Formats: sequence, structure tokens, C-alpha cells
Amino acid sequence: MEWQDIATAPKDGTRFLAYQKGDPVQECWWCEDFPEWSGWQNDWDSEPDPTHWMPLPAPPSLPPPSPMGVSDG
Repeated sequence: MEWQDIATAPKDGTRFLAYQKGDPVQECWWCEDFPEWSGWQNDWDSEPDPTHWMPLPAPPSLPPPSPMGVSDG
């Protein structure tokens, strides 16, 4: 995955990794929940101003759980 210009980031609520100079990489998304405001949002509600973005990585794959009462050994 490569960093892309923020102008190409999705504006449909999809979460992604965002880079803003001087801040740690954070998860962001475009928000239009309020009639008087729209913009980038993060979990800290700090209205970030990112310059670059990349898709979130896929979650790790985990082995399926063992049936109850069956051990692996």
C-alpha cells in the first residue's frame, strides 16, 4: 500500500489511515452528519486536516475455533 493524496480519499464514510504532519497516523473518515458542517473526522473528534491517506489493512486471519469439548492435543 502506498500513501495517496487526500484529494483521492473516499468521502462515503469509509475509514482509512490518514497522515497529517506533526501528528501520529490515525484512522479517519469523511463526515456529513451535520447540516452546517462536513469534513474529515477521527475517533478523538478533533477535525483532522490530513494530507495523505491509505486503505486500512485487512484484519488478521485467525484459525476457526475448535468445537466445544474437543482439544487440539
